[in-house]
Amino acid sequence: MDDARVPDRTAEENTETITEKSTEKITEKTAGTTAEKTAGESAGQAGGSVPGPLSAQDRIEINEILSFSSHLLDNRRWDMFGEVFVPEVRLCAPQGEFTGPAGVRRFAETVDLSRFPATHTLNSIVEAVDADTAVAWSRMLLLTWDRRVACGDYIDTFRRTEHGWRIERRTVAPRNDSASVALAEGGYAPDPYAYAMFDGAVLAAAGRAGR
Repeated sequence: MDDARVPDRTAEENTETITEKSTEKITEKTAGTTAEKTAGESAGQAGGSVPGPLSAQDRIEINEILSFSSHLLDNRRWDMFGEVFVPEVRLCAPQGEFTGPAGVRRFAETVDLSRFPATHTLNSIVEAVDADTAVAWSRMLLLTWDRRVACGDYIDTFRRTEHGWRIERRTVAPRNDSASVALAEGGYAPDPYAYAMFDGAVLAAAGRAGR
C-alpha cells in the first residue's frame, strides 16, 4: 500500500516543480518587459528617440501646425513663421529651393500667393518615422479672391523640438494647374510623383534619424 502511494507523491512533486518553474519564467518575463518599458519611458523623458507610433496628441499637434501654417500664409504673418517652421527649414518647389522662414516668404511672393487674399485648405495624412520625426502628405486647395482655384501637394517632414513639432522640410508639387489641364485636354491630370515624393521623404527622414 505504501509503495503504491510513491508514484502519486512523485507526480505531485513533479507538478509542483513544473508550476514553480513556470511561475519563475512568467515572473522573469514580466520583470523584463517592465524594465524595457521603464527604459523606453526614461529615454523618452530624456529626449531620446524611441521608435514607435505617434500618439494621438502628436497627430493632433502636427495637424494643427499644418493648419496654422496656412492661416499664417493667408494672413501674411511672416513674423510668426517661427511657430511652424524650424530656423533652417528647406522648401523645394518648381520655382527653386528656399531656405529659412524668410525663404518660405520669398516663395510665397514668387508665386504671387502674398499679393491677394486667398484661402489654403489642407487635408493630411501623417506617417511616423520615429517618436521625434514624422512626414505628412497634404492635399492643398487654394481659393483666391478672383475665384481662381489651384491645388497641389505638400510633403512636410516634421521634427519634434523643445518648442513642439515644427516643419523642417517642405516639398510643393502643383497638381491640376492650368498647364496640366490643357495637356489633359480639359480632364484630370494626375501627378503620380506625389506618391514617390511622400515615400522618398519618409525614407530620407528615416535615414537622417539613423533607422
